[in-house]
Amino acid sequence: MTNNINVVTALRLRGIKVLSSKNKVIHIDRPTKDFKAMAVDIIENIKGIRRRSCVVQFHGVTVRWNEE
Repeated sequence: MTNNINVVTALRLRGIKVLSSKNKVIHIDRPTKDFKAMAVDIIENIKGIRRRSCVVQFHGVTVRWNEE
């Protein structure tokens, strides 16, 4: 839990808006250029609705954001 809080603080210091934090997964609003460069694309299909998001590991925590 403490590591998760430290990562949220580090992200906020980088100027990233944190939307939620659950189970070692942090959902952010807009990534930085270095996060975009390291990201892995994930395409989910839930009830016929296709969603694309990107994830990156940051200090042992998964950081995720949605792509429009």
